[in-house]
Amino acid sequence: MLPNAKASRFLRLLILFVFFLSGFASLLYQVAWQRLLTVNYGVGSLSIVLIVSVYMFGLGIGGYIGGMLAERIKNKVLFYFFIELLIGLFGVISLPLLDFLQRYTAGSSYLLSFVYIFAFLCLPTILMGATLPLLTKIYNALISDFFETVSSLYFINTIGAAAGALCASYGIISFFGLDTAVYTAVGINLLLAGLIFFVKERYQPAETPAAPELAAVDAKTALLRKYVYPIVFLTGFLAIGYEVVWFRVVSVLVKDSPYAFSTTLFVYLLGIALGSWGIRRYLRKRKVNKANLFLGFQFLIGLFVAIFFIAFVYLNNRTPLEQLITFTVKTSIIPEVKSPQGLGDWVRLTAIVLWPLVFFFIPVLLMGASFPLISDIAYTRSGQEAKTVGVVYFFNILGNVLGGIVTGFLLLPLLKTSVTLLVFTTLGLSFGFFIDRFRKRNVPVVARVAGIAALLLTVILVFPGNEKIYTAVHRRPWGFNPNNAPIIEEGKEGVVCTYTSNDSLRCFINGSSHGGRPEYYFYVETIEALSYAGKRDRVLVIGLGTGTMLEGILRDTSVKEVVLVEVNRVLIDNLGQLQLYKDMFADPRLSIIIDDGRRLLYQNTQPFDLILMDPLRTRTAYSNNIYSKEFFELCRKHLSPQGLQMTWYDEVQVLPNTIASAYPRVRCYHNFALASENVLQVDSAHYKNLLLAYDEKERAGIQRSQASYLGSESFVKEKYGHLPVNRDWKPVTEYYLGSLAKGITVYK
Repeated sequence: MLPNAKASRFLRLLILFVFFLSGFASLLYQVAWQRLLTVNYGVGSLSIVLIVSVYMFGLGIGGYIGGMLAERIKNKVLFYFFIELLIGLFGVISLPLLDFLQRYTAGSSYLLSFVYIFAFLCLPTILMGATLPLLTKIYNALISDFFETVSSLYFINTIGAAAGALCASYGIISFFGLDTAVYTAVGINLLLAGLIFFVKERYQPAETPAAPELAAVDAKTALLRKYVYPIVFLTGFLAIGYEVVWFRVVSVLVKDSPYAFSTTLFVYLLGIALGSWGIRRYLRKRKVNKANLFLGFQFLIGLFVAIFFIAFVYLNNRTPLEQLITFTVKTSIIPEVKSPQGLGDWVRLTAIVLWPLVFFFIPVLLMGASFPLISDIAYTRSGQEAKTVGVVYFFNILGNVLGGIVTGFLLLPLLKTSVTLLVFTTLGLSFGFFIDRFRKRNVPVVARVAGIAALLLTVILVFPGNEKIYTAVHRRPWGFNPNNAPIIEEGKEGVVCTYTSNDSLRCFINGSSHGGRPEYYFYVETIEALSYAGKRDRVLVIGLGTGTMLEGILRDTSVKEVVLVEVNRVLIDNLGQLQLYKDMFADPRLSIIIDDGRRLLYQNTQPFDLILMDPLRTRTAYSNNIYSKEFFELCRKHLSPQGLQMTWYDEVQVLPNTIASAYPRVRCYHNFALASENVLQVDSAHYKNLLLAYDEKERAGIQRSQASYLGSESFVKEKYGHLPVNRDWKPVTEYYLGSLAKGITVYK
């Protein structure tokens, strides 16, 4: 193919370098595009699954098409040049295209959302997916070792993707924004296209010589080959199924951090990459039956998961593990940024990486080693390297997509985490039935059946139940009655755990504290909003929290209609088991809508007199969707002429400035703001009537928690006007590490 060995070595290194950067750019796109698409189509579980599934399915289709084309196209280097160029050119127009979609399609039904998401993502993801089989064909022509080719390329591309996931959130998005992440990826694609164009003339491929015949294989490998694509599909299904469950449990420990997704993805991809690299080195020095090795890895994945969760739950009492969990749970934001002084501070700083490593790094190593193995087993026709990898990749991705959908929407809501893990580990351990050799010794069928059956029975009997798993990763708040079992509810949106004790309540959503009772400050901000509202007939409440604000609204008899939009149905189901909330939800004036608040406003046509939001911390994942200037402008369009918006915040500089950039009139308080088109004037008589709706103890609490008024819109502009505002493409307070490093945000 090349004029000499030196040039061949140069091209091999160049391919690896290019594929590393290609993986890096792909993850920049994925993190940024996925985040931006939620602005249009919501952050509900269905919206997220639609976005991720379309992205992955596009990669799978690209792998299949790319594998077929790579076997037919003569000038493969030129073909790869056009792929990188087209991805980069699409990246250039992607942000204007997203802006167009937002104007005309945002808030569409889920069916139409799927169509629009697919229309946006299909071209770039198909092109990205085509790169692995194409480069497999090019690289294997240089070294003539299919297994070495697949493991090397899979390793280098995945390690690039892992680095891209980390750099995207911690670096580029945090300091420069989502748009900069996209344009950085564009720059990489165009750089790679230019590099490939430069070398393509110098290294013209020659005619491909006739491929040698493949060596005969043993009966086990031949049998595995016969069913290779169903097996690839099943292992792909289990891989993402495990990932969904792992992320659910780990998310309780690392909270709803905007950095959780990219960090978990980094650990996952790092394990995949190192597994692919490790199996290549392992088999260089050993002659091992690859079919048995592949089956053994699937068995070991199931065994590790079973042993880990059993040990994690039952060794959690009065052990160092319990202390590590306690340090993590006591942290409201992860990663917590401060100088570490002791073990607890180090755990809070590193927990976002620590827990993914502990939970799934070892099984992910085995998953990474499995892809080159099964690709090599599937390689049945010499000279068909690209086609083989493309088809294997397609079935693996197909399993991934269905694994994510089935696990997230069927298994976890119906079977819960515990039984879902039992199903997965049972399937994994069942691979042990087909391992007929161990350490060069034959294993009789009877011994295999008896051993695996005994192991399965043991796992089923001792595996912890759902409450034990989630009690292990939560901690009872101080002062709460230890005899009161927590209310734990799990569904599509995650896990909600509520502790009660007498009149006190503390609620955790996916591990993050979302308020409690009694907290009189929520009454204060509600009363203040109702007193300044010119009209109160129709009220929108965004986010239930622990219901204090909704309760305050319903105590106002002048309110005729209340719409509560809550993205998390599990929270409604969890709190709805308590009598207080049963009474609240039964109020005839109340309508509960399970959806994303921004999606609701896109779809709503009737104006509201009052919009109140106290939904989540501004440093929570996806929070910027309802704390950006564009969102406040959307709210402003949905207010009646005398309408008013109340917004709680925990960041007291950028958020007031953002609200003031969207509204002409603002009253800024210590932790919330009132905003309107009109001059804000208090209705003192209504304020006094509202207080009468509370008993003496509650009025005393309200008096102690009175809001600290800071100033009007002129105060905000004078004090904070020089600071940036949250924009859809510039999530300053959500990706808080950059703004903290720059010293432009202050959190309370």
